[in-house]
Parts: sequence; C-alpha cells; structure tokens
Amino acid sequence: MDITCLLAAVLFFVANLLQIIYYGLERTREDLAFTASALDPEAIESEWNWRIDHKQQFLAAGILNGLAWFFFAFPMMQLAWVLSQRGSKSLWLHVAIALLVLAGSLTEWISRFMYIGSSMATELLVTQFDLDNWAYPNDGVGWRTLEVIHTVTTGLVAFVDAFEWIALFFILMFVHISVRRWRVYDISTFGACWNVLGLFISLLSLCDFVAEILRVSDGSMVYADIAFWYSGANRLVLMPVWLLMLGCQLPAAAAKSMETAQRRAAGSPPMENGGTAAPTSQLT
Repeated sequence: MDITCLLAAVLFFVANLLQIIYYGLERTREDLAFTASALDPEAIESEWNWRIDHKQQFLAAGILNGLAWFFFAFPMMQLAWVLSQRGSKSLWLHVAIALLVLAGSLTEWISRFMYIGSSMATELLVTQFDLDNWAYPNDGVGWRTLEVIHTVTTGLVAFVDAFEWIALFFILMFVHISVRRWRVYDISTFGACWNVLGLFISLLSLCDFVAEILRVSDGSMVYADIAFWYSGANRLVLMPVWLLMLGCQLPAAAAKSMETAQRRAAGSPPMENGGTAAPTSQLT
C-alpha cells in the first residue's frame, strides 16, 4: 500500500465529512430565516453570529482538504511517470496530468488562504466595529454593507475553489485514457473496474463544478441541494476508495516500470503478461 494514497484518502474523507456536516447544519438549523437579497440587519447579524460560532469547523475542513491535495499530488505524479513509461510515451498527456495536479493543489491552498483572510477581516468588523449606527441610529447600514462585501468575496473564493473540481475532472479523465492504452499490452497491473470508477468520479466532479458555478451565479441554493447527495457519495466514498485501490496497485506498477526500463537498458525486450518477451514495437 502506498502511504501517500492512504493519507490522501483519509484526509479527503475527513475533510469532506466535516464540510458536509457544516452544510447540513447550515441548511437545517431552526433559526434559518436569512435571505441575502432582503438585507435585513437583524437577520444578517444573527447569520454572522452563527457563522462565527461555526467557522472553526469549516476552516478545519478546508485545511484538511488542502493537505489531502498535497498528499494526492505525490501518487498522481508517480502514476503519470509510470503510465508514460518513464517519459517515453504520450508525453503531453502525462505532463498535463502532472500540471493539473500541481495547479489543483496550489489553487486549493490559495482559496484556503483567501478564505482565512476574509474570515479574519469580517470577524473583526463584526466584533469590533459598530455596524448598527452609521447614517442614523439603528439604521443597520453597516450590516448591509458587510453582507454585500461578504457576498462578493465568497463568490471570488468559490470560483477559485471550484477549479478543484474541473482539475479533478481532467486529471481522472486523462488517467482513464492513459490506463486504457496501458491495458492494451498489460491487463494485470491496473484493474478495469478501478479505471471505470475513475471515469465515473471524473464525470461527477464535472457535475460538481457546474453546480458550484450555477450556485454562485444564480444565488440560489437549489443547485447546491441537488448536488449535495451525489457529491457526498463522490467525496466520502468513491474518491477515497479509488485512492485506496490506486495505493494497492501503484507499488507493483512502479516496480514493473523499473524492470522494463532495466530490460531496455540491457537491450532485452520487455516482458508481456505471460512472461514472454514482447516485441519492442508494441511498447514504443
């Protein structure tokens, strides 16, 4: 078992579990009477008190998700190297996988730092500034202004964060294509079920990306409610299972890749599944 796959699977599971619990609490709490477009100062103040009380859980989920992407990058880079047969096949495809993994990890951390900064600033405004009395007593203009600013910054962070899903879509789609090519000559290293599962997760990730964009652009929670169930299954079950299956296959694949490279260096043809020498033209 590859340890980085195990760590990434556990971190993805815990992070997404915390995030789903947070969203569940947000949607089911008894005092949910907040409508952003109404900009009612009392409702906004109540909403901000709830956000501050529960920000640690959402922040912890984001940091764990960033760590999950960090550990996710290691096995995916190794997988791209193995599937490319140590840089000798479909170089553009495997370089794209590596670049998307790095970009996804980087943007995830950028969005986390953006959220932390905006969260600290808005909490300071809520706790230290008088938001009730601006133009005249109890006008609530400060609360309305704060909510408008929060809506803008949340949309910015959400779009940066949504890149995680579109990156995951392309990563797993490219892996699926590369593994299909690999299995033409070697069906024992990477399983067909694991490869199909990766394709399914890829399509669900694309749906997650579309739902996130529609939620931000439309301002409605309908899309989030629709995506809640299938994204929960994707994040909590399918992605960790795919990573665990990869962790079981990757060490053997890396060893086989090393053996093939050594045979090539020695001038011997690579070995097929049955142990006989394969024609060099098949693997080049």
